[in-house]
Amino acid sequence: MAKASKIERNFRVRFAQIDGARVIFFPRYLEMIAETFPEVAMNEFPFDLAIRFLQSNRLGDDIKMCLEQSADGWAVSGRMDSECFSVSLSGRDKGDEPEQYQVELASFETGEFTIQGWMCGPSGQLHLSRYYELVNHTVERWFDASLGMPFSDLHVARNLGVPTVQLDTRCQRLPASGEVVNIGLRPFSVGASAVHLLTRLASAGEMLLETKQVIVFVELSDKKIRSIQIPDALRNRLVEQLATMRSE
Repeated sequence: MAKASKIERNFRVRFAQIDGARVIFFPRYLEMIAETFPEVAMNEFPFDLAIRFLQSNRLGDDIKMCLEQSADGWAVSGRMDSECFSVSLSGRDKGDEPEQYQVELASFETGEFTIQGWMCGPSGQLHLSRYYELVNHTVERWFDASLGMPFSDLHVARNLGVPTVQLDTRCQRLPASGEVVNIGLRPFSVGASAVHLLTRLASAGEMLLETKQVIVFVELSDKKIRSIQIPDALRNRLVEQLATMRSE
């Protein structure tokens, strides 16, 4: 990035930002940034967005947020005793077109649905945070339909979670209210405790957003979230799914 200006402001985590695992639901970080730094732009297309989650934030946490802006884009980091998260957005050349969307690349499809007005901002385009809610919903549906593990069983019966630790998004544009879209998802790597996913949102064959996402299996507790190895039954289904996709 070119030489950047720096602004620091504080943010206290509120109940509305917390999910069922008692930590911040990851799309809320973008809403926190928009609230704390209304001067940042999230609707100048196309852009690349990189998000890293380094430690969980809980209700009442006081986070020191730092915004750095330059001609290339902006970056926001959040700290308590150490860095909690970082979000950076950089503009991209409008001539840098993404590859054409291909349905066959997906192992799970949401089917077509319409972007509703309540999902959108004053510009009439999908809120970026709502996009990530749609990504999360797609992952949840994929767990249920493809892996046979509803999130309710994962979280409640097994006391496990799959928080997102990394997101890398290429955004050509955000869909508009009333636009018909679909989302395709495919896993492309499985580690000891992490699964790497590729999600694509398309409209009429045009790929609008592509996100590479890393989720990690963890054991949930009131005091600490601890990463664990992927349960054997789920790992076997993931490996079978990857093998089937590679053979096609």
